[in-house]
Order: sequence, then C-alpha cells, then structure tokens
Amino acid sequence: MPNSALSSASRDNVVLNVRALSKRYVRGGLWRNRCSAEAVCQVDFEISAGQTLALIGASGSGKSTVARCVARIERPDSGEIYLNGIDIAQLGRRDLRPFRSQVQMIFQDAATSMNPRFTAAEVIEEPLRIAGWLRAEREHVCDTIIREVALSPDWLKRPVMNFSGGQRHRLAIARALSLRPKLLILDEALSGLDLSTRAQIANLLLDFQATHSISYLLISHDLTLVGRMADTIAVIAKGRIVEAGDARAITAEGKHSEIQKLLGSGTHLPDPRVAQSRGASA
Repeated sequence: MPNSALSSASRDNVVLNVRALSKRYVRGGLWRNRCSAEAVCQVDFEISAGQTLALIGASGSGKSTVARCVARIERPDSGEIYLNGIDIAQLGRRDLRPFRSQVQMIFQDAATSMNPRFTAAEVIEEPLRIAGWLRAEREHVCDTIIREVALSPDWLKRPVMNFSGGQRHRLAIARALSLRPKLLILDEALSGLDLSTRAQIANLLLDFQATHSISYLLISHDLTLVGRMADTIAVIAKGRIVEAGDARAITAEGKHSEIQKLLGSGTHLPDPRVAQSRGASA
C-alpha cells in the first residue's frame, strides 16, 4: 500500500516506522514434509508520538504476529522496524537491550503474564530490576505508578492471586509503564474484560497517553473500542494491510469486506470517559 496512507503530520515526530515487514513460519515435522506459511507480508505503517494506531483484523489475520515482531519477541524475516529512527528489525539480543525499555507489551490474559506468587510490588519492579535500577529508585517508581493506575499503595504487598481481573490489568499496565516506554503494544489487552471494566481501563490508557505522550499500537478486532481510542486504523487480512486511514473515516465508511465483517461483530463499549464517574473499583 502507499506509504502516504499512514504518514504522520511531522516525520520528526514519528516514534515507530514499520516498512515492508514480512514473517513466515515453517510447518511440518520431517524435512520433506515441511512447508512455509506466510503470516505477514510487506506491512507498512507509522505511529507518531502520543498517537494510537489500531491494527484490526479477524482471528488469524496476522495482527498479533506484527505485534510480536515490533516488540522483537520474534525476529522478522525481512523489513525494517525503526524505533526513534533506529532499525531494530535484525538486531541481536545484546544489541536490543537498550531498546527493550522503550517498547512494552500487554497481552490479552494479564494473569498468565504474572507470577501468581509475586506481590504487586514485585510485579511492577521486575522490569526495573532487570534494567538495573537501584532499590530506592524501584520503590519510588512503584509507589508512584500504583497510584497512577488507580490502585492503593496499601496493596503493594498483596499477592497477585488476590487481585480481580480488572485489577490485574491495572497491574499489567503499571508494570509495562514503569520504564516509561515510548511505545506500548496492546495485543487484545482489553478483550477479556466486561464492558464497564473495559471502559475504565480504556479511560486510564487515554489519560496516560495525554499525560506522557506515549504511543499505542492497539491490536483488536473490536471496532467500537478502536473507534474510542485510535487516531488511525490499518486493516489487516491474510497478512497484508488492505485498508488504512483516519479512524473515524474507516469505521464510518470502510468498504473492505474485512471491515464489514468486523462492523457486524463489534460489541458495544461505553464511552471510557463515563467510567470516571463510576470510580476505579475494577
């Protein structure tokens, strides 16, 4: 697709620039029975500082593969992933270390991404400890971030297993944002929540974005949620971007068959700003 379809207003403000990203997987056991499957092919998009790009598509469309490549959980077969102007697509493990703190990812099931025996403080401090932060610095960040996600500092010593689903999502957000990343990837991170809790978490993420100018790559198949959070949308089908542009225009006028399918299956999401009046009990 043309690069101009998702071009940013100011190229100096681009946090993430993905170009011609491709990824294939090999299937089968014996060598002669192996075959390769193309999960992502020639994907292009950009995200500016403080903006949200929603990558939407049906199950199996390749959107999660894109997310894992951008986070460098997996190495792409080809293409470029520029993070603040530096291509991280083919960097080795050692060379990637300086960039790990700049890109964080929240998965669909927050509970499985945490050690249930950890306390909330241990969960939040884990990436800081890995990054080599001093204990006093970790404790300060932990005390600050727990308040920012609307959880009580009194809960820092509480085991993760004693938190509700919505509270675990807040913990996952706190952990991901503790290093103040430039880019946060949300891979179906809100899909397992009830409507009220989902609205509260969406509200929390929007507030963080406004305060810290963080960029989001939102992976979802829910166009209603996307319409609330995204500035731009890229629709992916069979590993390729098939439509892209302004979020409101895409959700209102998108003509591609994949968009029509998603419009037909979208769920209702209350305005996330309404959740502020309901408290943060989730």
